[in-house]
Amino acid sequence: MVIHQHFIGWIYGILELCREQITFRLMILRKTTLLFVFLMLSLLLGAQKKRVTLELLFTEPYCGGARPSPEILEEAQKQKPFAGRKMILISKTGKVDTLLTDAKGKIVVKLNKGEYTVFEPWRYYKSTFSGAPGNQFDQACLKAEWEKPTLEIKVTRKKASIMFKNELQNYCDWATPCLLEIHAPPMRE
Repeated sequence: MVIHQHFIGWIYGILELCREQITFRLMILRKTTLLFVFLMLSLLLGAQKKRVTLELLFTEPYCGGARPSPEILEEAQKQKPFAGRKMILISKTGKVDTLLTDAKGKIVVKLNKGEYTVFEPWRYYKSTFSGAPGNQFDQACLKAEWEKPTLEIKVTRKKASIMFKNELQNYCDWATPCLLEIHAPPMRE
C-alpha cells in the first residue's frame, strides 16, 4: 500500500511538472503569436503607400515677332496644363522614376513614406531647356538652374505635403535661362 501511494504521488508529481511545462510553453506561444501579429500589422500599416495627386501648370510667354495685342498678352499669362510631359521623381534614398502628366497636367502616383523631389528632365539630365549646345550658355548659371527642383513632396503616415519650388514655364528660344547672347526678334507693327 505504501508503494502504491508512493507510486501515485510520483505520477502526480510528473503530471504536475508536465502541466507546468505545457502552461509555460502555451504562454510563450501566445506571446510569440501576439508579437508576430503586432509586427505584421505594423509592417502592413507602415508600408501602405499614400496616393499623391500633382497638378502641374505652366506659363508660356508670347514669342511672336508682331507687336501683341492686350488679349494675346493676357492669354500668354494664363496658366495651362503641363500636358503629356515627363517629370523626374527622386526619393531621398536616390531611387529615380519617370512620371508622365495626363492631358490635364495631372500625375497620380502612390508613394511610400519619405521625401521626394521632382525635376524637369532638362534640369535632372543637366542639359539646356531648348536642347541647344551647352557652349551657348553660361555654365555657372546652368549649374545653378540644374539644382532647382520643380517641387518637393513629403509623405507621412497621415498625409502628403507638396511644396512648389520653381514655376514651370516654356521659354522663347531667344530667352531661355542662362543664354549668353540674347537675340530677341524685332517687334513689327
